Amino acid sequence: MKRIIAAALLMVGFMPAQAQELPAPSPTATLSQRVGLTDVTIVYSRPSVKGREIFGDLVPFDKLWRTGANMNTTVEFSSDVTIAGKKLPAGKYSMFTIPSADSWEVIFNSKNDHSGTNGYSEENDVIRTKVEAETSEMTETFTIDVNDIQSESASIVLMWDKTKVAIPFTFDVKEAAMANIDKALADSDEEGKWRVYRNAANYYYNNKMDMDKALDYMDKSIAAYKTSWYSYYLRAEILAEKKMYKEAIKAAEMAKEVGMKSSKTDGTEFGYNEMIDNAIASWKAMKK
Repeated sequence: MKRIIAAALLMVGFMPAQAQELPAPSPTATLSQRVGLTDVTIVYSRPSVKGREIFGDLVPFDKLWRTGANMNTTVEFSSDVTIAGKKLPAGKYSMFTIPSADSWEVIFNSKNDHSGTNGYSEENDVIRTKVEAETSEMTETFTIDVNDIQSESASIVLMWDKTKVAIPFTFDVKEAAMANIDKALADSDEEGKWRVYRNAANYYYNNKMDMDKALDYMDKSIAAYKTSWYSYYLRAEILAEKKMYKEAIKAAEMAKEVGMKSSKTDGTEFGYNEMIDNAIASWKAMKK
């Protein structure tokens, strides 16, 4: 029996250790955000305050910080962006910071697999820029977000303790959008082309780019498909932007007529009468 027990213990000694899954003090987070036509992906670890003094103590001032915990924080852009007037090519970067009381130096480094700050070299820096450090409401757990989102710009925002730092970036989306419109028009079948025309018109209208082109796209959309109330309403908005209020009112009235007719056919209630009536009233006032 003793020999059997000894043999069993010997076998256990040679068995591979089972992986232990335990709570991480600074869990890893992945943030994915679409901005315009650019995908931004941020991977970082999230330490918490836990009653400690953070900046100037746990995170010393004027020293390189991994901007989180564990491995270096990484930021990946699917297309070229501009930060502090400098072009940052599409790709994945480590993001380091050097915090101080009033401002932070932000660094995008081409080597993205540092263990903390180990192996960091200025030679791999692609962009360095200084941004203002703001006092903010308490954030217990270190947080990175993408905020202030516009069609051609946004900000990477760092928040921890009572400090907030925003890193603005921009990108040229118009050229890519124009190419996408041309490709969609070339690839779409005749049955669905009206939607492509309307989407293109909507993009031009929302970005206040070329209202003549927007109107041309909208006219082609309606010519191909005449039973969408929203198409007439978008046409009305474009006409109003061109200060053609009389024509805008007629298009809006048509939108209301088409919408109510479709709702009657479907047995549903058309819920946009008030919105259209308000628009018509405002355009009538501008026409005077």
